[in-house]
Amino acid sequence: MVYADANCLLRFILNDNQEMADYTESLLNTQEVYLLHEVLCEMVYVLNNVYKTTRKEINTILSALIEYVIINDSDVMKKALQFYADTTLDFVDCILLAYFKNNKIQIATFDKKLKNKLK
Repeated sequence: MVYADANCLLRFILNDNQEMADYTESLLNTQEVYLLHEVLCEMVYVLNNVYKTTRKEINTILSALIEYVIINDSDVMKKALQFYADTTLDFVDCILLAYFKNNKIQIATFDKKLKNKLK
């Protein structure tokens, strides 16, 4: 079992450092790799703000990655990525929206955009 950080997984996704990408691929093929929600959020941020990856591409890339790692509430995280692709909400708000839609969890917010999606 190993917890991967954003850098490790991004090197694999971006394949911009062959040695690091190969190392991460080896981990994914030989270990149970855990992905924390916080790390997923960091990956969304870096892909969007540093690499200028579109929201739809981020959804595609990270939804595929979720199939190869262990992440709590994977169905919620996939739905959050889909909301991220389809809205202008920030990713954390998309996670809250996904918990609301999937699990009927009440969300308290003053954020008008999120509040409109919770109706």
